[in-house]
Amino acid sequence: MVRLSEKLYNKHRHKWMKATPESNIYWIAWLIGEIGEVIDVIKKKGVEKIMGNKDTRQEMLEEIIDCYMYLADILNRYKYTPEEFTKKYFEKMHFNLKRDYKKSKTKNDKEFAAKEENQL
Repeated sequence: MVRLSEKLYNKHRHKWMKATPESNIYWIAWLIGEIGEVIDVIKKKGVEKIMGNKDTRQEMLEEIIDCYMYLADILNRYKYTPEEFTKKYFEKMHFNLKRDYKKSKTKNDKEFAAKEENQL
């Protein structure tokens, strides 16, 4: 994704804003806009259509993909490599898989652990 993002930027670099860490704030704002579009699909179409209607599923998927594309753009502007991202992603996921939410100090983790315990 990061490499494709870079390729797309290079294709349009003469028309688009310069890609720098300082300009990344714009890509983050556009990402937030795309997240809003994901929320709009959920609000306007509902979960049943997302799960059961082919066209709505594709619409939702396209909005999620837009989010991923902006995330890749953001990684590029901070010059993260795909390898660097992948390594850190797996480290974080393995950490979360071992995480004991009951022992966490955060309020959200304690609430999550309590809800999880109530569902057992």
